[in-house]
Amino acid sequence: MTHHNTKENIIEKSSHNLVKPHLGRIFFARLFDIIICSIPTLVLSMLNPIHNWETLLINIPVSQLILFAYFILIPYFLKGNTLGKLIFNLRLKKDDDTKIKMKEIFLREFYFLYIPLIFQITIQIIMGIVIFTNSQTEDLNFTLKIINNIGYVFLAMWFIYIPLTIYLQKENISAVDLKLKTRVYYLEKILIIEKKEKEKVHVHLKDDKPGKINLAEIEKLIGEKDE
Repeated sequence: MTHHNTKENIIEKSSHNLVKPHLGRIFFARLFDIIICSIPTLVLSMLNPIHNWETLLINIPVSQLILFAYFILIPYFLKGNTLGKLIFNLRLKKDDDTKIKMKEIFLREFYFLYIPLIFQITIQIIMGIVIFTNSQTEDLNFTLKIINNIGYVFLAMWFIYIPLTIYLQKENISAVDLKLKTRVYYLEKILIIEKKEKEKVHVHLKDDKPGKINLAEIEKLIGEKDE
């Protein structure tokens, strides 16, 4: 019986595949972005607390510039992705695989972020007007409490509405993504193992296989005969 040893090279390669993400991953990526973006705003509010119109007119524009830079400007240079998406291996893609425009990033974040934010800023401005125009302490506290609660109720309803509509949608896509033809994918890593089989080696003959001619040895033998 003839035995052969087969030499094999095992090559491991990694690739990536875009798949539908878990909603929990999207949630934590967004939560990470909000926390990171809130840090400069919190520092600003501690260093420059709002106690008059001047501080109010400083803090609000600076906070908006930070939000714009983090959620719109930076993603524009990162192909539509925030730091949270990159860390959680999420990628924002167009259905036709074209580059995402800044206008599309802005409209997307306007839906997710700026609608509740504008409402909250409006509430804060109304509260500021009430504080600086009302001198009656008892009525002031009651009025501020009602206005503040209206803001919290709206935020709660908005942040229930968004995940609920995404969950109920067949492919778990938000309304704004359907409109803009964008979608969030999970960048799944795939390990590809390739086996490359080399030539078979005979157990006894090793590399001296029948039919394998060594030209150097033949020339040597011919030379010895000529002598």
